[in-house]
Amino acid sequence: MTMAAFSIRTSCPRVFCRSANSTILRLATQISRGKRPIRGAALFCTIAGMEITPEIRSILLESIEQTSESFFITDTEGTILYVNPAFEALTGYKAAELVGQKPSMLRSGEHPPEFYREMWEVPKSGRRWTGRVMNRRKDGALYNEEIRIFPIKGTDGAIKYFLTLRHDITKETELESQLIQSQKMESLGMLAGQIAHDFNNLLTIIIGSMELVSEDLQPGTVGAKLATEILRSSKEHAGMIKQLMSFTRKQDSIQLPLNPAAPLGELKILLEGLLGKSMKIEYDLAADIVTVKADPEQLKQAVMNIVINARDAMSGLGKLKISMRNSGPEELPPSLPRARYALIEIADSGPGIPPEILPRIFEPFFTTKPKGKGTGLGLSTVYGSIAQARGFIFASNRPEGGALFRIYLPEHRA
Repeated sequence: MTMAAFSIRTSCPRVFCRSANSTILRLATQISRGKRPIRGAALFCTIAGMEITPEIRSILLESIEQTSESFFITDTEGTILYVNPAFEALTGYKAAELVGQKPSMLRSGEHPPEFYREMWEVPKSGRRWTGRVMNRRKDGALYNEEIRIFPIKGTDGAIKYFLTLRHDITKETELESQLIQSQKMESLGMLAGQIAHDFNNLLTIIIGSMELVSEDLQPGTVGAKLATEILRSSKEHAGMIKQLMSFTRKQDSIQLPLNPAAPLGELKILLEGLLGKSMKIEYDLAADIVTVKADPEQLKQAVMNIVINARDAMSGLGKLKISMRNSGPEELPPSLPRARYALIEIADSGPGIPPEILPRIFEPFFTTKPKGKGTGLGLSTVYGSIAQARGFIFASNRPEGGALFRIYLPEHRA
């Protein structure tokens, strides 16, 4: 049998453009299907030493379609020409909604114009651009991604397309921010602990001395009144120091195996009295909660502090819900060790927490209340109490409005 070889070769990668490939394919088809077809005729494009057959081309296309890494291709004007299914899944948009549009439709508004200008000008100059970007999905949710933009050049060296690879790093950035916050709280705790220790010693001397002085003063005299006021103020500040020492884990606590529903149940009457008749409180406490190891009094105080904060935020008007259930490994925040937890959720119908102060609300002495109305130790004490029980606490805003506090207490096994 006589065979003729039709070969087009190049040593440079990605030389053949779409129209050239189509012409070559059409020619090969005519050769194999003509009036006198050549049996076994096929197309082989040798590119950089590798033969790209129709079968290999099909494999490449299937790989692009099925890869979990999202990407899209634009022309030199930034118009989207192609998106792969992973990009559709990431953004929530269908390919038909994206092709022909500009990538700017994904902008979150979280970056300044200069950021986007550099993001576009760098690849236009022939260089690769890499960076982290916060974008917005079709449903409005924000997400973080790492982006790499590559200029794709033709045979003449001119840029023809831009390839943009995108990797969702939302979970990674959440872990990073939580780690930074944890380290910050640890540093603040060390500083606050030293301050609390020094002040506690000073107040002990002041209180002890004033009690001795008071014994020698006649009741009703100016001196006796001043001594009483000094004692009252000193003991009040000693209470603040006690809270601060709780935050820094310098105060003794009794950690006991318990069902956390028990101390929360004991709070019902007290909380109803604190909230008053103008506020509605709802409970949803599951009965089969896992056993945890915690100080019951500290747990009650932590919940009470959160409730008081919610009451103040709602100006005494609104609705509060306290719920408790078990939480398994599959539904935990990414920063938590995989285990079973008792999850306490406290949700209110107030205005929520301003995003700009959300990262700081557990810091000691941080408060948004007017001067003289708050010490800034309420939520930092909560943080310290939960940490002593080897638990975790998170604050967020609910989509429907209001603040949500979630307390995770790990299961205790004897």
